[in-house]
This record gives sequence, structure tokens and C-alpha cells, in this order.
Amino acid sequence: MSETTGLTLRLPTEMAEALRTTAFATNTSVNELTKRAIADYLQQHARTDTVRAAFESTLQQHAVALDKLKDL
Repeated sequence: MSETTGLTLRLPTEMAEALRTTAFATNTSVNELTKRAIADYLQQHARTDTVRAAFESTLQQHAVALDKLKDL
């Protein structure tokens, strides 16, 4: 089993109630639903951040050439 770390999460009351209701309805723990949501978020944003970082790097790398081309 992988190592885990405890975390305190503060949610608006309505969100916490919806989470508990969903957990009950799907027979899944609140912890498991939270882990899945965080994993999905990190996976989606990691790709976006990687693409954005590569784009910014390319812009910086070719800044002189792009500056010369902008007036053509």
C-alpha cells in the first residue's frame, strides 16, 4: 500500500453535503471521491501547464525573430 498523508479540507456546507450524498449514493467513501477529483484535476491541469510552459519557452527562445516578423 502506498504511503498517505492526512489533509484537512474545508468546504462550503452545501458542497460538503453534496459530497456526502454522492458518497452514500455511490457506496464510495468521501475520501475516495475526493482523491479521484483531485487526481483528475491534477492530470488535466498538468497537461495545460506543460503546454503553456513549452509555449512560453518557445516565445522567449524566438523573441527576436518574432519581433522582426510582426511588422510584415
